[in-house]
Amino acid sequence: MAYRSFREFLDALAKAGEVTRVADPVDTNLLIAEWADREMKSPGGGKALLFEQPVVDGKISKFPVAINTMGSRKRIAMALGRESIDEIAQEIQLILKAKPPTDLREGWSLLKQGIHLLHARPKNVREAACQEVVHNIESGTPTGG
Repeated sequence: MAYRSFREFLDALAKAGEVTRVADPVDTNLLIAEWADREMKSPGGGKALLFEQPVVDGKISKFPVAINTMGSRKRIAMALGRESIDEIAQEIQLILKAKPPTDLREGWSLLKQGIHLLHARPKNVREAACQEVVHNIESGTPTGG
């Protein structure tokens, strides 16, 4: 995994000039979607948008909204920790075209490919950001954790 959290990924996007921050309050009812639609239809997928003060039911939410974070080839590659998505496509092609080895040399080559792909397997963790206590909007009480 290229980033430990979505926040870290957003920070990397901002550093690369791939995020437009919107500091003004913006209504989440259709308005954010309309802004995102325009941005996504821009050349190259436009930029990711970070709405710092989304308005939900007439009230400013304390939770920002990020949209179009994977809307370009560059941002997808960044999310996967690569220079380009072509690298990933080549890896996938190797996996799809892999055949059982017929001799030791082919076996060794297949083993090297397999070791190279070890980063792709899932990791088990005891604690994760998704287990953090969050604020329940409906009841106003913390939940989770």
